[in-house]
Amino acid sequence: MRELIRHILKEETEDIDKKVMNFLMRRYKVEEINIDDEIRLKRIHFKVDDDYYNIGTFDNKKRQVGLILNMLEDNNVTKPIDNFSNENNPYRQKVVRTIKKFLSQVM
Repeated sequence: MRELIRHILKEETEDIDKKVMNFLMRRYKVEEINIDDEIRLKRIHFKVDDDYYNIGTFDNKKRQVGLILNMLEDNNVTKPIDNFSNENNPYRQKVVRTIKKFLSQVM
């Protein structure tokens, strides 16, 4: 019985990860700007239908994750997640973990 529950939870987690990661991977474009010899600015642009979302390397992680969470909610990729109420929500943690994994791969 325990193995069945673990298997079901693993499949749900993988579905969430796949859905979010596929959505992000299909819609991003990276732009690198050289401000100086040592200063480089990376911007990630997401084009979803007619909407544009931009994230830069100078934005803090919370802002980056919050913007992507809002984008995912606006486009019905994830269930609505309240950013400020419950950070211990397992569903929210899975989505945020996937977003952070995407950001670390791209940046």
